Amino acid sequence: MILYSIISPSDIFYNADSFRQPELRRVKGGMVEIRDGRVSRLLSTDPKMYLDPRYQPFSPSSGIT
Repeated sequence: MILYSIISPSDIFYNADSFRQPELRRVKGGMVEIRDGRVSRLLSTDPKMYLDPRYQPFSPSSGIT
């Protein structure tokens, strides 16, 4: 069978074993979502936090306490 689709194969053939929940760490002023040891997203209402280099996407999570 050939499947032609604009959707990525990983979305079609979902493997529950390979899916890991992101780690959420509470930081002063919000929360940081971490995947594979790197920051993937910042959840905050403080605009100044988005300028902090510790919380930029793909930065190492080692600087977050």
